Formats: sequence, structure tokens, C-alpha cells
Amino acid sequence: MDTKVPTILYLCPDFSPPSAGTRRLYRHVEHLRRAGFDAFIVHNRKGFMLSWHGHHVPIVWMEDKLTLNKDDIIVIPEGMSGIMRSTRHLPCNRVVIVLNWAHIYRNLPSREDWSDYGIRYGITPSPVIKAFLEWSMDLQIGLIANYVDTRKFLYQPEKKKRQIAYSSRKDPSGEILRSIFEKKPGMLKGYEWVLLEDLTEDGYAQILAESKIFLGTSLQEGVPTAALEAMAAGCIVVGYAGVGGSKDMIGTGEKQNCFLVENGDIPGLGRKLEQVVRDDEYEEGYARIIKNALETASRYGNYQREGDSLEAYFRAFPS
Repeated sequence: MDTKVPTILYLCPDFSPPSAGTRRLYRHVEHLRRAGFDAFIVHNRKGFMLSWHGHHVPIVWMEDKLTLNKDDIIVIPEGMSGIMRSTRHLPCNRVVIVLNWAHIYRNLPSREDWSDYGIRYGITPSPVIKAFLEWSMDLQIGLIANYVDTRKFLYQPEKKKRQIAYSSRKDPSGEILRSIFEKKPGMLKGYEWVLLEDLTEDGYAQILAESKIFLGTSLQEGVPTAALEAMAAGCIVVGYAGVGGSKDMIGTGEKQNCFLVENGDIPGLGRKLEQVVRDDEYEEGYARIIKNALETASRYGNYQREGDSLEAYFRAFPS
């Protein structure tokens, strides 16, 4: 690595399954390298890397005993509070990247926050998280543009079938409702439930392209990436806004783009899902809602906007 210019090191968990969070870290590094920065992904275990997302960037490992200068920058995901503590005596700058508001305090000892570890800066794609950190820790938070790949997550009406796509990785609501409806008589008997786990990104996109309904059950997102990808694929989104999704997920009115229930209300979610399926049987479908959803997702389809916001942030980073 060239030590004559600042090096930007994005720490990334050694987590193999496809994840919007790890994909975003790789994508940020790709943006920064295209902008001329000396940027790398850092994994812990020697030889570990992720390739499922298609972003091919240089990897270094903790075992390489990296040499850091005072102008270099380490970017640390919000869940790695142990790394924040252990790196507080390093000479370089540290920036926390925050994607999940619930992880901010979950792993911290009582009455400690990141400022106790010398952290002064952060970046996030979420206005909710930015406001929370500025209020709770008085940190300097940069807002980075969000991105949804609307070329990969594409509405193809001819592929749609009676299929409900859901995930259980962050919340059990989908599995609970699947168990209920598989035993309960009614219209949902005609729907196949497909779990969005252990898939390549292309496989994930294919399931969304085929699914008529996406069950959005995450409660802890800073931005509703999974729901936005489902909207881009023309799914009818039924679920929770999850705090960070309130700006983009609209459950009523002329701009309605999904069907919302109160966060964590599994009984309400089950009834809403049943209502959506029943109404769809007797109508032409939800053309207006899908149209609004596609327009919502399209606002995040500019790949270069994300790169420009990253470049602007790191070019202006205090030396």
C-alpha cells in the first residue's frame, strides 16, 4: 500500500452469507478506488473474501500487521465496538459506518459511548441514524447517498406468481405467519412461501422478480434496503417500516407504495396479509401502489450519486 497518500481501510466482518451490509462496504471501496483513493477491504481471517456481490476490490487481512499513518482512515461498522476500543491508541483517524440504529448501543457497556473510545466521525445513508448520533453522542456524521440496483432488481410482470418472499434472519415474524397460514384454510393456501436466505444475489433478485408479495419484517434498519429492492422488483410490500423506513414506506393516501402495520404487530401483520391477498383476488391488482413503489425505488437507482457523496466526504475529511 502506498503510504504517501491516506489509505482508507473498510473493516468487514468475516460473514459469508449474502448481506446488504457487507455488500455496501465492498461497494463503498469500489467507489473510492474509482475516485482515486487508496482504499481496501479488511477481513480478519487470512484469505477470507466475499465475491457473491460482484464488487471486486483489493483485500487485506488483520494478520498482515498493517502499518498506519496519522492521515490514514479506518472505517469501522457500528457493531464492532470491541475494535473501536482496541484501536483508540492508533495514530490514524477512525470513522464509524452506521447502517443499523439498534446496534449502536447494544454492544456498549453501560454509560459508555463511542466518544469514550476517541470516535468523532461517522457516516450513514440514514437521516434517522444521523440525527440520532448527533443528538446522543454529539458526533460529526456525514450522510452518504443510498443506492438500490434497479437494473438487477427489475419489475418483470410476466414472471409474477402467487409467491410470498420473506426473510427470518432478523425477525421471526415471517416464519410465525408461514406456520399459521400453512395450517389455516383460506386464500393463502394458493401461495408458495419462499425464504430469502442462503442465496446468491442473483438468486435473491430472481425470487423477488417472481414473487407477488414481499413480507417486510425487519425492525432495525436505518434505511429499508430490502423493502426498496422488493419495490424495484414490483412486489407488493406488506410489513413494518422499522423506524428507518418511515420516510420511504408509505401505507396510505395517493402516494401509498406498500401496506404497513405497526412495528412488531404480528397479529396485525397476519390480518393485513390476508386482506391484501383477498382484495387482490377481486380487483385488477394494485397497479397504483406498484407504480408508486417503482417510483420510490427509482430515486435510489443512481449508482454514481453514492460514489460522488463518498468522494465529497473523504476529500473534505479533516487532516
